[in-house]
Amino acid sequence: MNLFTRKYDWCNQMRNKEDRSFIILKLGGSLMTDKSKPFSLRKKVLRRVISEIIQTKKNVIIIHGGGSFAHPIAKKYNINSGRDRKIQNQIFGLTKTHNVMTELNKYVVDEFMKREIPALSIQSSTIFLMDLTKGLKINSEIIKLNLELGIIPILYGDVIFHSDGNFSIISGDTIILKLCECLQSYNISKVIFLMETNGLYINDEKSEIKLALNIKYGDIESIPLANLGGKIDITGGIKIKLQNIKEILKLGIPVQLVNGLKENFVKEALFDKKIESTCFFPPHEKDS
Repeated sequence: MNLFTRKYDWCNQMRNKEDRSFIILKLGGSLMTDKSKPFSLRKKVLRRVISEIIQTKKNVIIIHGGGSFAHPIAKKYNINSGRDRKIQNQIFGLTKTHNVMTELNKYVVDEFMKREIPALSIQSSTIFLMDLTKGLKINSEIIKLNLELGIIPILYGDVIFHSDGNFSIISGDTIILKLCECLQSYNISKVIFLMETNGLYINDEKSEIKLALNIKYGDIESIPLANLGGKIDITGGIKIKLQNIKEILKLGIPVQLVNGLKENFVKEALFDKKIESTCFFPPHEKDS
C-alpha cells in the first residue's frame, strides 16, 4: 500500500457515517515533557506514541497538556487567577503562555503531518469562552466539521478569556469534559489519559502504595490517594482530574489512565486489550 492510498483510507474511515465512534486521547504534559526542565520535549516518546495511534487506524480526538512549556510561565504570571495589576507584565505573560503552547502543539501536529495523516491545530482560546452568566461556552461546530472531513482535531490547554474581560487557564481535562458533553452524537466510546505512570496509585489497608486497577463511579470520592510527590501544575492536580473524570463517567463514557512511556501500551489501550492501568467505570458498570 503506498502512502497516498494509506492517507485516502484514513480519511474515508474517519468520514464513515456507520462508524461514528471516537476515542478521546489526552497526551499529558508530564508524558510529553520533563516538567523539571523548562521547554524539554520528549521527542522520541512523542513520535512513538503518535506512531502507535496511527497504526490502530482508530477515530481519535487529541488533547494535550502544557508540561514544562506552559506551566512555569503561567505560574510565574499567575495567569489562572486572572487579572492582577500588581503582577508586572502579566498581560505579556498571558500571551507568552499561549505562544509557548502553540509551539508545543506544532510538534504534535507535525508528527501526524510528516506521515501525511490529516491533523489540524485548534486553538482552545478561540473556541472557548467563559460566560459569567452561562458558564463555559464552546463553538463545537468547528470540531464537528473537522470530524466530518476526516481530520484529527488537536486541541490543548490554553488561556481562556472571560466575557467580563478577565482571563484564566482552561486545562486539557476541562476541554475533554466539554467535548464529551457536546459530541454525544459521535459516540465517544472511551477517554484515555496518557501519563508517565501506570495509572492512579493508592494506599492499601497496610498503608502501602499500590496501583488501583478498577475503580467504580461510586468509589471515586473515597479513594485513598497515595502521595507520590508534587509537581508544577497550575491547573489543579489529581483531585480536580478525578472530579472531571467523575463528570465524564456520568455521561456513560469509561476512562482509562495509561502509561504512555511503555511501548505498545497506547496501541493496546486503543484496541481495548488488557494492560496494567487504571480503569474507571460509569455508574451501573462493574457494580456486581
